[in-house]
Amino acid sequence: MHVFKKRRSLAGLSIFAIILAVLIVGSFAGCEAASLIPVRNKQPTPSPDDVIAGEETAAPSTEPPVETTVEIQPELPLFHHPLTGLETTENASVSRPVAVSFGNTSYALPQFGIGRSDVLFEFPIENGATRLVMVTTEYEDLEKIGGIRSTRDYISDVVASFDAIQVYAGTSDVSASVLFEGRDTLDYLTQNLQSLCYRDTSRIMPHNLMTTGSLILSEIGKLGYRTTITENFLAPYRFPEGSAGVPAGDKAASEILITFSSTQNASFSYQTSSGLYLRSQLGEKQIDGIDREQLSFTNVIVLSCDCATYESANGSEFSLTLNGGNGICYSDGTARDVTWTMENGVFTLLDADGNRLTVNRGTTYIGFVRVSDPNAVKVIR
Repeated sequence: MHVFKKRRSLAGLSIFAIILAVLIVGSFAGCEAASLIPVRNKQPTPSPDDVIAGEETAAPSTEPPVETTVEIQPELPLFHHPLTGLETTENASVSRPVAVSFGNTSYALPQFGIGRSDVLFEFPIENGATRLVMVTTEYEDLEKIGGIRSTRDYISDVVASFDAIQVYAGTSDVSASVLFEGRDTLDYLTQNLQSLCYRDTSRIMPHNLMTTGSLILSEIGKLGYRTTITENFLAPYRFPEGSAGVPAGDKAASEILITFSSTQNASFSYQTSSGLYLRSQLGEKQIDGIDREQLSFTNVIVLSCDCATYESANGSEFSLTLNGGNGICYSDGTARDVTWTMENGVFTLLDADGNRLTVNRGTTYIGFVRVSDPNAVKVIR
């Protein structure tokens, strides 16, 4: 019996040891399995060694947010040329123009500097010829201008409406006694302005009298003439508002022929690509002797007037009466009827409704023809 009990005690101890071993192994296996289960977004806890020396956790800001202000730049004012209506600089918008008289016979061609015209006038004179008058504010840098010829009383009267300083060499016999009082003039002969002009020896007299922009400026300075245009200046015409153009006329006019006499005519051919009329004279392109470019204009205006030729002791004389009349304005390849007046010394162009004529922005040609000649102006196409 004693032997039997001892064996039961040993067997019980063995079973207990086995159970304890199983529990211990299971415990280690559970811990290892748990370490293999991923934890979503779990961040490791930094150790003290991972903190950079001197780095501190930023405290929430108590300052108000900084407001960003966008500075709006004011629009720069737009300046427009008083004679062409085109955008220009502030200085050019108030510059006073000059009116330069050019000869226009075959001996006078090509003229130099004439391509700078803001407005180009053509007036009939004696012997069937014409006188060209360039009205411009952009002459100062021209290195050659001419040939300079004489003026007439009616020429001076018309260009005075542009507040222009008139540049010429003498007057005709008819107007020689006329004193252009109140008008600023640079008359090479009558005022004896010998430093105003020089002679081009490659041409025959009297078609070789030349000047420059700097010489004109010098004489203006010596005589103390005003160099800015008169306040509240109004040209004989006006321009459309904004970027709008003038409505097209009701008649097509792409090729125009103007006859001044049996020995003098001019033609204007409209170019659709540029919107300009190119000028020719007696069948040849009329160019500027400086850049060899053909003369071109946005607007071509032809006005009828009373003219007369008579003989005097000095030979053939010519008169032009500034009493208003009818005319035609060509632009954009079309034509519109206009009228013109000369009242109280002011030359004005009017539309069919009697309002100051609106023309397209750009350069303008204005020619005077005999009202007595019904064939003075022809539209070829």
